[in-house]
Order: sequence, then C-alpha cells, then structure tokens
Amino acid sequence: MDRDALLDDVLRHLAEGTPQVARAACLAAAAGGGGGAAYGLAALADFWLGDFAGATRHASYGLGEATDDPTRAMCSATAALAAGGDLAAPPVDLAGLRGLLAAADAPGSRWWSAVRYVAAEAALVGARIRDAAEVDALGPPAGESWTGHPFAPVLWICQARIAAFSGRIEAADALLAPMRASVVAGSRVAPVVESVAVLVRGNAGDEEVVRVAEAIAAQVPAEPRDFIDRGALLLLSYGAIALYDVATAAALAFRAGSDEALSHCTLIDRAISFEMFLHAALLEQDRGAVAAWLAALADLAAHPITEPTVQRARARVAIEAGDAVTAIDLLTASIERCVADERRVEAGEGQILLARARILAADLGTASRGLRTLVAESDRTGFGALRRAAGVALAGSGRRLPPVAGAGWAALSAREAEVARAVLAGQEVEEIAASLFLSPRTVRTHLSRVLCAFGVATRVGLLAAVGDDLPSQAPPGAPTLSPRQAEVAALVAAGRTNPQIAGELGISVKGVEKHVGDVLLRWNAGSRFELARIWWSLA
Repeated sequence: MDRDALLDDVLRHLAEGTPQVARAACLAAAAGGGGGAAYGLAALADFWLGDFAGATRHASYGLGEATDDPTRAMCSATAALAAGGDLAAPPVDLAGLRGLLAAADAPGSRWWSAVRYVAAEAALVGARIRDAAEVDALGPPAGESWTGHPFAPVLWICQARIAAFSGRIEAADALLAPMRASVVAGSRVAPVVESVAVLVRGNAGDEEVVRVAEAIAAQVPAEPRDFIDRGALLLLSYGAIALYDVATAAALAFRAGSDEALSHCTLIDRAISFEMFLHAALLEQDRGAVAAWLAALADLAAHPITEPTVQRARARVAIEAGDAVTAIDLLTASIERCVADERRVEAGEGQILLARARILAADLGTASRGLRTLVAESDRTGFGALRRAAGVALAGSGRRLPPVAGAGWAALSAREAEVARAVLAGQEVEEIAASLFLSPRTVRTHLSRVLCAFGVATRVGLLAAVGDDLPSQAPPGAPTLSPRQAEVAALVAAGRTNPQIAGELGISVKGVEKHVGDVLLRWNAGSRFELARIWWSLA
C-alpha cells in the first residue's frame, strides 16, 4: 500500500472508531518496507488511542527513516502531537515543521492537508493556540481537501476549536455550518460535532446548551474508546464550565478520563480537568478533596503546557484562604503566559479570578476597570460568557458593568428601565429624580447606561431606537405639517443633525433651521427632543 492510500485508510479507521486496526496496518506496512511514513501514521493512531509514549516512540522511528520532506513533516507533526500527552517526551520545536509546511509544493493535496491538520492539532493540544492558527493558515481549509471522507468533520472541528479557545467565539460559530455539513448523519463523529457547538454556544453565554449536553453525552460509549469519544465529552465539559455549571462539567471530564489520573487525556486536558475538580471541591468546602487535586496538579506544575493552568488553580485556593497577594502574583504570571499563546478562554478566566483577588485586597477600582476592559473586548468577539462571569465577580461590590451596546431593554436593570420610560415620556432629569426618590446624579448615571444599551448618544437617538414601541402621547389636535416640514420632522425624529438633513433633502442648513423652528412653533414643542417625541407618538 502506498503512502497516500495508507493515509486514507488510517484516517478512515480513526473516524470509524477502529484506531487499533489502523495502528496494526501501519506497523505491518513499516515491517514490510513502508518506511518512515508508516511509522508516522502509526504514531497518529497511538495518539488516538491515548498511548502517548507509543506515539513518541513510533514518531521517532519514522523520523529516523524519513528520506523526503512529506514523510519528515508527518513524523515531525506526530512527534509534536505525542508531546501534548507524554510528560516524558522531549519538547518539539514547531519552527522546522512550519518551514516544511510553508514550502509544500501542493498545500491543498490530501497528504499536506493532513500534515497541516496534525501540526495544528499538535499546537492546539499543546495549548499553543497562536501557533495552531498560524499553521492552519498555511494552506486552504484541510476539511475541503477531504470532502466526502468520514474524517473530514474532524478537520473542520480542529479549526472551530482553534477559534473558540482563542476567544474568537463569533468566528468559531461561523465554522459550525461547514462542520455540520461535512458529517454523515448517524456517524460516530456526529456527537463531537455537536459538542463543539455546545463549547461555542456555552462561551457565547447561551445557557440553553447545558440542557442538550446530557443528550449528546448519551451518544458517547460508556467507556470512551479514543480521541473522538474523549473529545466529545471534554468539549461538553468545557461548554458547561463556561457557564459555571461546575458539577456537570466535572462529571463529563471524569467520564472522558476513564481513571482518576485521566491518563488517556492530553496534558492540557488533564490540567484543566484537575482545576475543574479543585473548583468543585472548593465550592463544597471539601478540604480533603482540595488537597487531593492540588497533589494531582503538582505533577504538572513544571511543564510549559500546563504551568499557567496550575498557577490559576493554586490562585483559586489562595483566594479562598484570603491570601490576595499570592493569588495576584500567581494570576498575573498565568495570564501573561496564556495571552502570549493566545489561550484567550483561559486568560479570561484568569482575569475574572484576578478581579476577585483585587476585590479581596480592597482594590475595587482596579478590579472594576480590568473587568470593563475585559468585557469590552469579549463583547467584540462574541465571548458572552465572560460578561456573565465578570458581572458575578462584581456582584456585591456596588459596581456594575456597562450594558452591551445596542442590546436594548434586555440589558437594563428594573431601575434603568424606569428611567428610560420616564425619559421617553418627556420627563427631565430633575423630575425623574423627584419621582423615583433618587439624586439627579444617579439619574444621569442611569441615563448614560440607558443610552449605551440602545447604542445612541442622545435622547432623540433613544426615541429613534425605541420607535414604534412608544405609547401614543401626542398632544390632542396637533397641527398637521406641510410636506417639507413633515420630511424635516421625520429626519429630526430619526436622530439626524441639521447638516445631515440638509444633505439628504438637498436644501441649505439655514433652510433646515427655519423648518425645524416652524415645526417647534406649530407643535408647541420646547426642544428637538420634544419634537421627536411628538413625531413618534403620531407615527
């Protein structure tokens, strides 16, 4: 069997849940003179089975026998992949592999697409998300090259995970459609595809996904067989933890690991899961369990992949012990490493904990500013779960996050909604303050949040944003306007300035000013805001 045919056969077995058959075929091919390529593909099957030491060994054999760049690239990629699960493996420098991929003569071929996938997967399981994105971008989407093959969804899944773990949730969401389109209905890959959707929607802040996680998990065998089964459960777990459903997340991670050491999981999955178990123990105030999970994390503390996760876990314990200084030191180091590797989901969790530590240290101002900056960035990328977590971190401190710009009524508190309705009814700040027993300063603060929630800068803009939802409040017998006055009034109500109105109607600014003045007189309105309010009421 030639190299390309063996690759096709191996990926088919990996997709269909028979990686043992793939490994046996590769080793038979290697014994029959198949050379380095067969050993490299055997290493891929080893990794799929969770035999990371075997993967390291076979990738090394392959590199020793490689005589051409395509084979050398595949064996380098599988060696890097194995290092993501093998504590004893030597570190793999991706620079040389990236060079081979960049020089590939046919980057869209099935062989080179597969090598690029394995390299991106290696960077991903090595928690080097930035490297994963850069490697993935060295050619066309690998999933396109394997269209129609049962392994194609796994290639799309890798791209979606890269986007999701880097905090680009909207980009990950956009990949769900091609990922789903590549799946054969009822195939064993289908659950992991839907698990990715749970991961993405969970990090977007969609609480409904937790309800479907159980149904998806039920499609995974009770004893996970390989990387696909474990991946489905872990992705469901990470979707749940994004919404702080710690109990569900921990149960799913235990299923994925199969044993207390999670020995068939990659190093980063072990570290994140141990941190999750530690979090659950802290919530239950179970000191014995906390000590047990700290001991499990200690074995991973010095590894470059897992060190930032272990630092964050230890900071959790420090916060619960009231040791803000230690927590801040640990989290600062953890966040710096996570940001450098584009581990934005982990960095975000670290920043939430850092805010908690600063609040514990009575530095509320710095905590609040940090969370506002974090949420502004996460809103831009669709990372809605961070906003929810940041709001919880600030709860009880007397401070709140700014609302999501443009989210409307749903972003407002009950008091802010009261202020908004009073403004829309034409009340001034002093009137609202008196009627709601608030200070004018507090009303102004609420008003700024109301304007932000509707994505406008002025009260006229607020009227335009609310529009047809306004109750009818037009003065009885409001005089009708001339056609031109009506045009000008409509544009004022839409929030246009006089120069904008002049440009749209092709008249002078002075002409607009005259028409606005005439409308104010005819409707007995004291301001542009009152004019707009009457217009919307009539409309």
